[in-house]
Formats: sequence, C-alpha cells, structure tokens
Amino acid sequence: MLAALALALLLGELGLRSIGQSYYWAIAKRPDPVLGWRPPADSAAWQGFEGGALVRTNALGFRDRDHAVAKPPGRVRIAVLGDSFTEAVQVPVEQTWWRVMEDWLNGGNCPLAACTAARDSGEANCGAREFEALNFAVSGYSTAQSLLAWRMQASRFAPDVVVLAFFIGNDLTENERTLDAEPLRPYLRPASADSVRGARPLVLDDAFRHSSAYREATASLGRGRQWLLEHSRIAQLLVQARDAARVRDVPPVDTGHASGEPHEPGVDNDIYRLPTTVAWRRAWEATEAMLAAFASEVRAAGARPILLLIGTGAQVHPDAAASAGFAEHIGVYDLGYPVRRLLAVAAKNDLAVVNLPAVLAVHARSEGVLLHGFPGGWPGFGHWNAAGHAVAGEAAARLVCEALRSGPPHRKHAKKHR
Repeated sequence: MLAALALALLLGELGLRSIGQSYYWAIAKRPDPVLGWRPPADSAAWQGFEGGALVRTNALGFRDRDHAVAKPPGRVRIAVLGDSFTEAVQVPVEQTWWRVMEDWLNGGNCPLAACTAARDSGEANCGAREFEALNFAVSGYSTAQSLLAWRMQASRFAPDVVVLAFFIGNDLTENERTLDAEPLRPYLRPASADSVRGARPLVLDDAFRHSSAYREATASLGRGRQWLLEHSRIAQLLVQARDAARVRDVPPVDTGHASGEPHEPGVDNDIYRLPTTVAWRRAWEATEAMLAAFASEVRAAGARPILLLIGTGAQVHPDAAASAGFAEHIGVYDLGYPVRRLLAVAAKNDLAVVNLPAVLAVHARSEGVLLHGFPGGWPGFGHWNAAGHAVAGEAAARLVCEALRSGPPHRKHAKKHR
C-alpha cells in the first residue's frame, strides 16, 4: 500500500510538471529576518487568479532578471520599490510598468537625460547609454518594507534614480501595526518627540521575529512545509484549490460590509477621510516620516528619489459619476484627500511625484477604458491590467527623464540613516 501510494504521488507529480502546473502564491512567502518575507531565489511558478503570468525570480528573490552589483559604464540605473502593483504578477514581466518605463527610455525618448547622467558620472561624452530598471518590489510590502529593501538590497546597485511606488489603498494601514493583520511584517515608526530634538529618526519595530507565526515558519516543521511547497506541484495545487474557494464569488464592491458602506476589497474607506483615531494619526505620521527618510537616504546615496502614487480602482474608474457616487455613499466630498496630503508631504521634502491617480483617471475617462481588472474578474477593480501598466510606465518614464535632466540630486536634505 505504501509503495502504491508513493508511486501514485510520483506519477501525479510528474503529470502535473508535464502540463506546467505550478502556483506562485504557494511559494511566495519564505520568511526573512529583515524584510518579514521574500520569494525564494531562482524560482518560477504560474499565477492565474487575476490575469496570468509565469513569475520568475532572480538570485535575490525578486521578480526580475539578475543584475551585476557593479554598474557597467554607460548604464543609467533605476531601482523600483513597492508592492503587488510593482511586482505585478498579474501580467507578463514585459508588460510591467517598470519594464514599460525601461523600454520607453531606451527607445530614444530621453537623450538629454543620458547626457546629464554621463556628466554626473564624470564621463566625457554621452555615448551610447542604456537605461536599466531593477525591481525590488514584493507583493504585500509596506512602505517600511520598501525602505528596508532599499537599505538592504537596492542601495548596493548604485542606482541613479529610485522610484518608490506607494499604493494609497493599503500602504497606510500596513504602516500601523494596530490597523494591520500581517503577522510577519516589520514596522518603522518615528521616535518619540520627547526622546530627541529636531528631526525624529525612524525606529525599527521587528517584533514579528518573536511572534508565534515567525517561530513556526522558521522551525523545522515550518521549513519542511516551505520546502514541500516550493518543490511539490501536488502541494501547490492543493493550496491553489484552497485559494480559489476563498476568492470565489467575492464582489468588486462589497455593499454588505460591516460598516454599512460600499467597500472595495482590500481598501479601508478611512483612507479617504481626515484621521480621527489615534491609530490613523499614527499611520499618517509614520508614513510621512518614512517618505521623508526615503527622500533623504536616496539623496545621501547620490541618487534621485521619486514617489509614484498609485490610486484605488474607485479613484480612477472610467465612469466619473460612479466615483462621485462612491464618495457620496461613504460620506466624503471626493476621494482625493489621501492624494492631496501625500502631494503636500512630497512638496515638503522636495520629492518629485508621479500623480497616477490623476493621470490614470484622465486617461480612463477620455479613452473609456478600464485600467484595473481582468476578464472574468472585477472590471475596474483589483490590480492594473496591461493597459494600466502601459499608461503608468510611460508616465513614470517621463518623470524619470525630467529628473535626470535636472542635474544631480539636491543634498541639502540628505542625512545618513541609522
């Protein structure tokens, strides 16, 4: 019986491999003592719930090709940080906004920026320069995890530009422990005002390393489970079946939410309101401190920081009346409060911004196209489709070009992080 079972499992495994069955979400969350989690290095698996793509990771565990640490002569590097909108496992890697950005820049659309980059590097002339995008984004990452990924990984590659993609829909809640449900997440918070004078440094909260979830994941049994998920297509299929059952029949806007308001999945409606609770004030305070630290640390490294704002499906829906109706239902004048506040934070820190909620809304409404969502899913909601990535990538490329033309980064705000 044992031999028959082993043979059946072996045949099942070989059969699933022969038809290319794999499941990215089953393997994507290997525990990491600094970042909380990171996908396994040099892996490949399919994602097929929203859109569909084969997701390959590099030697560092990020969805990207491998890059030499030493920057080759004639190369302009752009590091990108963020979450699922940037890892973008819903589309083939060639359609991600950062690859669209790279292709646009390499298409000869930004010649003056290449000359500026050459001058900044002390090179005699422009020559043939190549733009190279490096991805350090992982689905589910918060602003704190993006900043830690910059410090731990991206900074080693000497980028000329660093783009932090900020998803308004959930990055704020993920920056405050009491609003967040993720047990494997580190946090960064500003030090107490009573403990320091002047600028408040960020304090790392890595209590997740002492949580039961992390201990279980890194114990022998947890490591064995992770190994099984990464190597067994049968195990991946079982996880995929479980996840399929969970997401089946979930509406794009939940009108039966506990608050009694319409509710976009994964988005807390309080992002559209002035903060009225201690938790939300802390979330905004931590977010603003981390954006200031991002600008300062990137400039200190000799690179140009850029903030890329990503809006919710409700904010950029092609039907303006639908967006206005959603705002009315939740009791706000419009859905723009978080955008206006983040733009003010960026201006305070001399931080260039790609205002994608505005760019995508104009494009979606003028062209009558849905930039979020996929066939068979939630039209207008969820992650960007290929059209959304195309618009976002070109908008990001244009601002990168403008930032490179402006000369070296201003160092008046630059300070080394602790």
